[in-house]
Amino acid sequence: MQFSLSKRSWLGSRYGVLLFAFVVAVAFVGVWSYQLWQGKERAILTSETAAENLARASEDANNRTIQAVDLILTSVAAGMKPGGWANGQKGRAFLSSLLDEAPQVREVAFADTLGMVTNISRRGVIPDLSVAHEAYFQQALSGTMPSLLISKPYAGRLLGDNQAAEPNTDFWHLIAARSVYDDIGGFLGVAIAVINPGFLQEQINALDVGRRGHIAYYRYDGELLVRGGNISRFIDSTSHANHPLFKTYLPQREWGTFRQADDYVMGAESIVSYRATTRWPFVVAVVLNVDETLAPWLREATDFSIVMAGGLAVLLLLAFIVYRQRATAEQAEEQLTLLGTALETSANMALITDFDSRIVWVNDAFCKQFGYEFHEVVGKNPNILKSGLVSAEAIAEMWELILSGRTWNGEMINQRKDGSLVIVNQTISPIMNADGEITHFVAIHDDITERKRSEERLLEAKNEAEEANKAKSEFLASMSHELRTPLNAVLGFAQLLQFDPQHPLSEKQNVHVESILEGGDHLLQLINEVLDLARIEASKIDFSFEVLNGYDVAEECVALSLPLGESQGVKIINTLGKENAPLLRTDRVRFKQALLNLLSNAVKYNKIDGKVIVDGLETDDGFMRFTVKDTGVGIAEKDHDSVFQMFHRLGADPMIAREGTGIGLTVTKLLVERLGGRLGFESENGVGSTFWIELPLASNSDAGIWVNVVRTGVEAVDNDHRVLLSIIDKVGSTDFDDQDLSQVFDELLDYTQYHFQREEAIMRACEFPEFNQHQAGHKALRLHVSGMMDEWLKSPSPKSREELHKFLQDWLFNHIVKDDAEIAAFTKGKDQKIAKALETLAHQIHPLKTVFSEENQL
Repeated sequence: MQFSLSKRSWLGSRYGVLLFAFVVAVAFVGVWSYQLWQGKERAILTSETAAENLARASEDANNRTIQAVDLILTSVAAGMKPGGWANGQKGRAFLSSLLDEAPQVREVAFADTLGMVTNISRRGVIPDLSVAHEAYFQQALSGTMPSLLISKPYAGRLLGDNQAAEPNTDFWHLIAARSVYDDIGGFLGVAIAVINPGFLQEQINALDVGRRGHIAYYRYDGELLVRGGNISRFIDSTSHANHPLFKTYLPQREWGTFRQADDYVMGAESIVSYRATTRWPFVVAVVLNVDETLAPWLREATDFSIVMAGGLAVLLLLAFIVYRQRATAEQAEEQLTLLGTALETSANMALITDFDSRIVWVNDAFCKQFGYEFHEVVGKNPNILKSGLVSAEAIAEMWELILSGRTWNGEMINQRKDGSLVIVNQTISPIMNADGEITHFVAIHDDITERKRSEERLLEAKNEAEEANKAKSEFLASMSHELRTPLNAVLGFAQLLQFDPQHPLSEKQNVHVESILEGGDHLLQLINEVLDLARIEASKIDFSFEVLNGYDVAEECVALSLPLGESQGVKIINTLGKENAPLLRTDRVRFKQALLNLLSNAVKYNKIDGKVIVDGLETDDGFMRFTVKDTGVGIAEKDHDSVFQMFHRLGADPMIAREGTGIGLTVTKLLVERLGGRLGFESENGVGSTFWIELPLASNSDAGIWVNVVRTGVEAVDNDHRVLLSIIDKVGSTDFDDQDLSQVFDELLDYTQYHFQREEAIMRACEFPEFNQHQAGHKALRLHVSGMMDEWLKSPSPKSREELHKFLQDWLFNHIVKDDAEIAAFTKGKDQKIAKALETLAHQIHPLKTVFSEENQL
């Protein structure tokens, strides 16, 4: 695309715009910086003035306070002279009266020439106090005390609490003292006033020094007397004589203001204003935090900076827009051309519709795939691709998602112009305008027909393999007599050869016959176990459940295994007691078969002089665990996952080879699970293994045991019931945490829906008379179970989980015995109808079967 541009001077070009913008930006930044600097200096000057005013106010308040204390001490000194109040009986009353007008003084006292307190304003008996050791008394005694002396801070509240105040002391006081002399200059003692620092702090706190500032009273020697402000509660016993205030500024001038880069208290830059009182030896210091005093200026500077930055940004944005206008237009044209070319030449099918689902554009791949010309689809609704094999729920879900502004991705079965079907992976994205309104939809189709065909073939192969395995199991289960009878005959004739007295065998012949017997016994054992496995898998094995003593059965198994252990040099120890034997609800024969198999393996894979220990304990969830622990070769960790797989055995390792079929543990696991129990193990290579069986106690009503009484006789329904029972057992199992249980719930709801669909298809095929009532029961149950699960998910607890498991278990058994059992009477002789109904249902549940059927042109 060509553009005709008029000739401009260099200053009028985009580079001139940049130059102009640069000059204006420099001016902006210069004015901006100057105003910020001026504003900061004014703010600091204002803060320094405020600090000086606060210092004057603090000095005035301090002078008045100390003057009142000085007058009290003057009155005390006058009373101690000859002829004063101390010569009378009302001395303590006079001292107490002095405190009435002096809230800054806690108590007044007088100490004689020996330092003993002879009178005090305190009530009660005069305490036995001596101040002779105090520094201020020593100064008075030596005549070096100034007219008024203020001591360092003391701990406690009253006179006598005379230990130096520690940092962060809650209760402390100051001592004000004056020497007392008679008319001829003789030393009479010391007048003492206990100053309340809290009064001074209240005066200080009445002044606004900010959250990070403070005011302090010092002596000339740098000793801190009182501090107020944000840290007014604390007192510091450390001398501040080395602070610049006392080391540099105070010696030069008795008042002033300076900045301190690192405040000795707050640890930040500060403004310090100080004043030394004229009559008393005190220094008032006001400390303001610079950052805090600059906060108003910082807010104004921020507002000003926002305005300046906004103006500068607008200027630069306009310059950028002008500079980039042509380049942006060219880039947009290039992108549109590239996008159009990409969509047009893409191997994926692309379709664009307006908001009303009218097609506005398709690419060549779309036309080629679906057999339409461009003009045949523009303006049409995408329903021209509708095959009828996509559920209304899936379509509604798609529209709900894209109308909310989100992208939808999923699989669709579409129809070509010629009626043939194609499976696509489709992505639909909404296109929005600047106001966020949807204007168009873009759909990208990817043909996945071949991939789905492969998946369907794999699924069919899997189903065929399962059917073949099922047929195998049924065949083997029915061949019990045919397989074992000839083998027993072979073994019988071999034994007759050995024991024929008229024709005794030679030594070599006897060896051959022994080989026949040994191989035949091994083969018979293999056949028996394979037949057991086949019968279990084909559900041809019957169970006889009864309440029995678990310890007695275990003891029988141990007794039967002792000869095997002796032949292998392995000792079998039964630690199960005779008392408090558990009562189990199980099948005696199958329980013995499972336990004997574990004992046989424990002996077979043990070491010479090894041990096998049989033990048991009750679990918290109503099961009895029988453990068989050996000291044998153990199982390597890499083999743990395959222990219960068919034909897997340790004999595969020539170092530890043992005779065996490799399916004993597989049969044992299936038997235990059919008994409603659990089978597991722990093992360490080279140390030994512990296998355990858990069977439900007779008192355990929650264990799911599949027995003949809950069979309906309809194979498809019974198979579904077995699956449902196993899922319900997961709900009651403690092996699943709350997060895993939510997945179990989804699995249960999905399979329940699947089972009800199959059951209803069977009822229709058999013309079950109470179909409507049965179907209504299905719907009510789904709603009820779904509600219970939702409540549990909102507030999971062991109790609600137990209630849900109990309800599901009761429902399943009642549903089978009372409701589904009635269906069986109507299914006799209708196997073909049932099979056809289930096949039709499978096509409805899995529409791909229709897509890949022979009738479809695909």
